[in-house]
Amino acid sequence: MFKSIVAIFTAIVSFIGGCFSNINDAIFFPEGPQTESVVFAEKIGNGWNLGNTLDACNLEKEEKMGLESEVYWGNPYTTKEMIESVKAAGFSSVRIPITWTPHMDENYTIDKAWLNRVKEIADMVLDCGMYAIINVHHDDRFWLITDEEHEERSTLILTTLWAQVSEHFKDYDEHLVFETMNEPRVVGDENEWSGTDEYFEVVNRLNHAVLDVIRKSGGNNTTRFVMMPAYAARCEKKTISEVRLPDDEHILFSVHFYPGTAHRSEFLDCEKKLSLKEKSEIYHTLRNFYKFFIKKGYGVVLGEYGWTDRTNLENLAERADFLLSTANGFGIPCIVWDNGADFRLFDRQTQTLEFPDYVKP
Repeated sequence: MFKSIVAIFTAIVSFIGGCFSNINDAIFFPEGPQTESVVFAEKIGNGWNLGNTLDACNLEKEEKMGLESEVYWGNPYTTKEMIESVKAAGFSSVRIPITWTPHMDENYTIDKAWLNRVKEIADMVLDCGMYAIINVHHDDRFWLITDEEHEERSTLILTTLWAQVSEHFKDYDEHLVFETMNEPRVVGDENEWSGTDEYFEVVNRLNHAVLDVIRKSGGNNTTRFVMMPAYAARCEKKTISEVRLPDDEHILFSVHFYPGTAHRSEFLDCEKKLSLKEKSEIYHTLRNFYKFFIKKGYGVVLGEYGWTDRTNLENLAERADFLLSTANGFGIPCIVWDNGADFRLFDRQTQTLEFPDYVKP
């Protein structure tokens, strides 16, 4: 009897292991409701981040900067040819991270030259037939502090900023997407990356406040799609379960996912081949995005993902392929993080995809 039970158990384990050794053929993709938001997320498609460019700044102190800030972290000025090459590589969207603080005066008025440069780069993307996403990025290092003590000031500056951006772009069509914040958090706090109930709720209120400003600006902003993150754009079940998105048909949930690490500042090693455990963790994380958002009618955009390891390209490509194919199976587009340095994918000097096997859009 005991041997029979062991044999049956072994057979079951072997069967499950066999199924999940080729998990793409075995995992289940529940169909989401075909709301405007869910359908639009799929239209955005897989994309590329113009990282460490318009978001470049002096993180050590708040100081005024001009248009030269675009090359402050070592990347070249963005050109039409560069964006055309991104399109030619197969990407259908470009996320444009932007830090606004060095380009605002004491009344939080944005420099016209800076706003025009943002417009110029967004136009490059849109002219190529891609979707462009603009956001508020490293301002969390200065005034965007998501605790109750700083909430009033954070709300004032954030809504003042978005009022100007909304006015500037209100006649643009749906190919331009707004993202309220990048990784909103309390920088330097012991709970900086994990968050607290207080911090979660402040982020919820900030998201709602920004949407009110965008919608009131009129024009196409009344129905523009707006991406909103959880606290620190975290992907853990606890964090995303606390998200309270507005009751609005044109909202997308924005999230970052760096598999196998607490957050992307750690070295992301691909020395070993992708394990069954890693596959399972990736699948279940993405399944939670479906459960908490897609199932409720909200589209999801994976705004950042990536690995720093460039010495194990075969394993790196395997990880990227599994993440993208699984996410896309849920209808979630993925936008690879490229900072021109350790997360580099695209050579901006030669306008070529430096690691074509890493990401195949």
